[in-house]
Amino acid sequence: MNNDEWIMINDKSQIDDFTFLSYLMRPQYNHTLTWSTTRITVLEYCNKKYYFNYYPHSLRPINEDLRLNTLMLKNLKSMDMRVGEKTHHLLSDYLNALKKWDLDEVAIQSFKDRVEDEMRKEFEISKTRDYTTYDRDHKFWLSEHYYGEDVDAKLEEVIQKVLHNLGVFLKSDWNETVQHYFKTAKTVFVEKPREKDFDSMKLNLSSIPELKSLNVMAAPDFGVVFSDNKYLIIDRKTWQEKMDTDWTSDQLKIYALKTLLKARTDIDTVEIEGYEVYLPSLNKIGSKIEKTDIEYIIQKLKEDMEYQKQFLVDGDIVMNEPLSHEHFARTTSAKKCASCTFRKVCGDLKSFE
Repeated sequence: MNNDEWIMINDKSQIDDFTFLSYLMRPQYNHTLTWSTTRITVLEYCNKKYYFNYYPHSLRPINEDLRLNTLMLKNLKSMDMRVGEKTHHLLSDYLNALKKWDLDEVAIQSFKDRVEDEMRKEFEISKTRDYTTYDRDHKFWLSEHYYGEDVDAKLEEVIQKVLHNLGVFLKSDWNETVQHYFKTAKTVFVEKPREKDFDSMKLNLSSIPELKSLNVMAAPDFGVVFSDNKYLIIDRKTWQEKMDTDWTSDQLKIYALKTLLKARTDIDTVEIEGYEVYLPSLNKIGSKIEKTDIEYIIQKLKEDMEYQKQFLVDGDIVMNEPLSHEHFARTTSAKKCASCTFRKVCGDLKSFE
């Protein structure tokens, strides 16, 4: 169990005495600072949102209900976010099965039926707006329901978007290309977003002294090892496409860095290509990863770590204990606040200032 699971246990009878005693005796919240593209983007978007999302435990001495509400809001997702999540699930189900055996229309339909059934059931659970229980493995709540929006008419639309994304992929050259990779490549990696393997996601940064204490997690949607010195990395996207098609994302550079660290080699001796593939358009953005890309992302990790340290007690990334909430400024953008998942607890917190 991690912190979020522990702090939601209000009934000691849910766990055995030995486990509970072990929890009481261990240091609290002693988790090394984590870097991710999402995390640093949230910090730059709004310091207060970053605080709510990554340090809800620090609300305990302020108000317990506020802390529990923050934890709950942290796990809400919008319906648009659900489209991306379920598209990843559906494509992963298909590709992981395809990696093992040939699939007919009946098998493919079963994957579609599974995701559609999940989305309908989760929508009904979310509509009840019952936030008295917490199941870490089944977080079905939608932010639209929490804030009282009537989105019944939108359910069919988002389901069809997910199914359409798979349909587009199945009819594309990508589908044939992937099947070719399965038969000819040395190794093909397909992420399993339903089964997060955090140990395999972690980058081993021990060879970079300034970053060895920083926790960086990354796993691409799809990766191909053609040989010991040739790699392909694919990340699927369902959000709005970037206008700059000559740009390689920081996320792809992180995946490339992870590949180099795992292979214990450097970019001069290997060829790595990385692309973001957008659904449903199938447009791809990316390129061959160059030495300057690797140098850039290492420097960015260092700079972002220093930026995040400003919000930690003694700048200690190992203890990773945040300063008081007053040090996390709220955005001045009313537009950002209007759509923020944490707008309820953000307003409540102001009453304690």
